[in-house]
Amino acid sequence: MLTKMKNIQKFLFCLVAIIGLASCTTYRYEYTAPPTESGKTCAVQCMNTKNVCYSGAQAQAQNNANMCQQQNNFSYQACVNRAQSHDDVKKCHPNAQYCPVNPSYWQCDESYRQCFAACGGTVHMYKNE
Repeated sequence: MLTKMKNIQKFLFCLVAIIGLASCTTYRYEYTAPPTESGKTCAVQCMNTKNVCYSGAQAQAQNNANMCQQQNNFSYQACVNRAQSHDDVKKCHPNAQYCPVNPSYWQCDESYRQCFAACGGTVHMYKNE
């Protein structure tokens, strides 16, 4: 019975891994500039807006990471304060939660593509598999 359960677990793990790998589709975008000078000026404004958006996303990600680290510090200090012995203190983890700085730019990129197209440019999307 135990062997059968292990085989089922292995099968499910492999199935999840295969689904995960299959969902790794990425996209590549090709931009063709607007044909008019006013369109090109408009596209530059879109790029400026995108850059501001990127800066905001980076700042938000850094803020989230800082808050996470602060929560780690509070949790660690609370653990140390509750500890009844030196061994209890050793069990406290100063960085219990991983705090990545991973900005999400997808909304910035999507807004840029829409803005670029509204300026008269064309955006072609290619699926990479």
